[in-house]
Amino acid sequence: MLKTTGTAYLGKTRPKADTERDGAFRLELVLVDNMGRNPVTGREEKEGYRVRWSGPDAATFWATYRDQLTPGAPLHVELERLKVHPGPQTYPPQPELRGRVVRMQLLPRRTGASTTPTTEAAAA
Repeated sequence: MLKTTGTAYLGKTRPKADTERDGAFRLELVLVDNMGRNPVTGREEKEGYRVRWSGPDAATFWATYRDQLTPGAPLHVELERLKVHPGPQTYPPQPELRGRVVRMQLLPRRTGASTTPTTEAAAA
């Protein structure tokens, strides 16, 4: 079975916590992969993922990081069972990948570049 691992960012859709039919905790998240600038079109490319994570590890993650799971939060994810589905009703239509989380880790947010001048620049 193919697995994929990498950094994705939490999308604008709020995470959804509920239970599976068997009563297990389930967390559903919409993630965005910022793929960078396309050298041909010059446009920034992004790809959406709708992922589910079930079980005690998901419940612990949710209890620990719930307040920090805001749009743009960086996550290191390991996913499996990725399949392409028609995406939400948007224009232009965008497919979305759906998969199951194997592991997930909240990463620290990047801080912007420092606006404090360096010693050399201040001396000039």
